[in-house]
Amino acid sequence: MKTGNYVAWRPIDKPWNQQDCQRVCCNSRCFCGHLLNEHDSFSAKIIVPKCNHTGCLCKGFKFIPSRPEEVGEFWITKRSDFDRSAYRVKCKCKHTHEEHASYPVPYQCKVKGCRCSGFSSAFLCAACDKHWHEHETVFETEMERKADGRPVGEAWLPFAELPELAKIALTGVDIQIFKH
Repeated sequence: MKTGNYVAWRPIDKPWNQQDCQRVCCNSRCFCGHLLNEHDSFSAKIIVPKCNHTGCLCKGFKFIPSRPEEVGEFWITKRSDFDRSAYRVKCKCKHTHEEHASYPVPYQCKVKGCRCSGFSSAFLCAACDKHWHEHETVFETEMERKADGRPVGEAWLPFAELPELAKIALTGVDIQIFKH
């Protein structure tokens, strides 16, 4: 937001593509397993930032959910042995996105003996109930978003249309608790 550049993950098809399912930030994970800040910087010349890791075949940042809440798996965080840093979403073959080739499509499974023909998400987006392959990662300038009638600045923040809920989402604190 500070740079005037926006990265969002949204459905490809209309009318669902009118909403951003996720606001992507520098520590968001790519399908290749590396973070956005480990890819080239987005600019007018670099529309799809490729990965900077030596040997990584990733040709452009593709957001992949990295938190159970993003795919509606809220209960997993309640498990005593849950490790947030180790959590990875999975393909229908039961292997993680990091166990699939990051390029080319269809992202073949690299696990020996797996008959998977390509990554097919075993999860749905918590915001729209669509599969990973039904989304795209979009890099936009503020001007492009305004031209498309999309929110920018503070209006782009989660739950901007519901200020009290936005405070809870951004701070983790429910102000109502302190008013009783």
